[in-house]
Amino acid sequence: MARSFNPAKKSLGQHFLKDATILTKIIDVADLSETDQVLEIGPGRGALTKRLLQKSARVTAIELDKDLIVGPLNELFGDPNFQLIEGDAREVNIEEVFPESPRFKLVANLPYNAGTNILRKLLFSKMSPTFTVVMLQREVARNITADSGHLNILGVLFQTYYTTRYHFNVQPRSFSPQPKVVSGVISLKRNCTPLLPHSSAGDFFKFLTNGFSAPRKQLHNSLSLGLGISIQRVKDICYQLDLDTELRPSYIEVNEWVSLYEAFCESGHMGALNKNTRP
Repeated sequence: MARSFNPAKKSLGQHFLKDATILTKIIDVADLSETDQVLEIGPGRGALTKRLLQKSARVTAIELDKDLIVGPLNELFGDPNFQLIEGDAREVNIEEVFPESPRFKLVANLPYNAGTNILRKLLFSKMSPTFTVVMLQREVARNITADSGHLNILGVLFQTYYTTRYHFNVQPRSFSPQPKVVSGVISLKRNCTPLLPHSSAGDFFKFLTNGFSAPRKQLHNSLSLGLGISIQRVKDICYQLDLDTELRPSYIEVNEWVSLYEAFCESGHMGALNKNTRP
C-alpha cells in the first residue's frame, strides 16, 4: 500500500510544491501539446507530474528518493504514459531515456542543492531538451536570465546556446516544507543556431570561469588573473575586438564573450584547457 505521508529530506534539498495556482502557471509556460514527450526531474509527491500527464503524450520522471517511489508516486504506475527511472539525474544517460524520440521538453522543480549541476548536465548533453521550464532558487534563476550589467558565468554560458526568460517568483508558502528563499521559474529555448557549437561548451565554461575570476575588477585584470597571462596581452587581444577592457566582466555582452573566447583560442592562450569537457 502506498504511504500517505513522506517527509521531505533535507539532504536531498526537497521542498514539495503544493500551490495549485503555481502548478497551473508552470504548465502554461511549458505550452504542452498532446504529442510532447516530457522529462521531469524530481517529481516528489507527483503534484506537477499529474498535471503534465493531463497535457502531454508521455512523461518520464527521474527520482532518487526510493521512499517517494514506493509511496505517493506508486499510484502513477498504472498510467501507460508514465515512466519512472530511479536514480540521480546527474548520472542518467538521456540518450538511453529517449532512444527513439530525440525531441523532448524538460519541466521540473529542481532541488536547490543540485539544481544548477542538473540543469547544466542535461542542457549540454548530446541529446538536450528543445524547451525547458524549471524552478530554481531565485538568485540562480536571475543569474541564468541576467541582462548585460548583471551577467555572470551562468548567464553567459546558457545564453550562448539558449534563449532564456524569467517568468515569475514563487514564494516559500507555496511549498511544504517552506524553504528560506524565494524561488523563480524560468524557461530556456534551445537556439537552432547557437553562438558556439555544443562541442565547445566545456572549454567555453572554463574560459568564463577564468574570465570571471575577479568579477569586481576590470576585464583586463580579471582575464589576466584567470588565464595567467599579462594584462598587456589581454588588452592587445581585446583591442582587436574593440572591447573596453576597463569594464567589469558583467558588462561584457554574451556575443562579446564568444568573440573573446574565439580570439583567445586563436592566440594560443587556451592550451591549458582540457578539450571536450562538459560544463
